[in-house]
Amino acid sequence: MPKTELAAQGAPGHEPRTGHLRPVIEYLLAQGNRPAYSWHADGWRTDSGGELHYAFTDPIDAAQLREHFAFPASILLDDAGTIRDEVNRVDIYHQQPARLFSFEVPATDS
Repeated sequence: MPKTELAAQGAPGHEPRTGHLRPVIEYLLAQGNRPAYSWHADGWRTDSGGELHYAFTDPIDAAQLREHFAFPASILLDDAGTIRDEVNRVDIYHQQPARLFSFEVPATDS
């Protein structure tokens, strides 16, 4: 099966910073993964530095994405499944559950 080629920049007719990553998002949604920021209409969250983030509730299988998509050099996919587009300052990742700080962990009697 041929891989889906991803563009390095936004696709015509789509939001220029994120449209080229839409096939990846649609693929992950079709696999049953859900957006972590469901209160945002398009799933994207902007941080205070202007970067865009799309987080999923479940882990992302990097090997499966590599089999299905051809990523351009400007889009990095690490083994944890995080997709980082440095040019457009956007990323797609698995939202890890928050971990407690050591002072928040209940003390145990030893």
